[in-house]
Amino acid sequence: MPKVKNKKGTKDTFEEEKKELVEKKKRVRKTKKELKQLSEGKKEKAEGIRTLYIVETAIVVAIAFVMILLLFNKTFFREEYVGKQGDTTYKIEIPLLYYFVSDEDGVITFKTLRKSDYDKQYFAEYLDDLDKYDCNGKTFYFDKRFDLVIDKIDVEKKFVMKTIKIHYSIQNENDLCK
Repeated sequence: MPKVKNKKGTKDTFEEEKKELVEKKKRVRKTKKELKQLSEGKKEKAEGIRTLYIVETAIVVAIAFVMILLLFNKTFFREEYVGKQGDTTYKIEIPLLYYFVSDEDGVITFKTLRKSDYDKQYFAEYLDDLDKYDCNGKTFYFDKRFDLVIDKIDVEKKFVMKTIKIHYSIQNENDLCK
């Protein structure tokens, strides 16, 4: 084959030039492929960062929501429950971190994560500070400050969460054993 003269100089054959062009195309394709992979990697990384940001935001919002619920609860950060029945306002001592649930039909209900042994001991000590009455085969405790009668305190253990129910009534001390 005849020698061809081009801008770079002379080439022995068109075949060599063709091979060189094919090699350049392969390198260009490989480079394009690598760039595409890098671009996809950046996209995946950006999506991962975006997902992480969404998860972190959701966690912060959930924690803030729980803290607001606890902050506005009647008892969670307090050591006493203040209730009202009719015209009478009364107080019952409770440990910190008790979540108030309800006060209906003479039963106050709380939820807590504390150990049930702690709860039982705490309320046994609380009842010991009150006046104990045994009338008609029934034992109850009387708080003179508020005319508050506590019939019993139940500590129900349900897995991690404990339910505390305080059964009470408001009575005059003179009417206790009638």
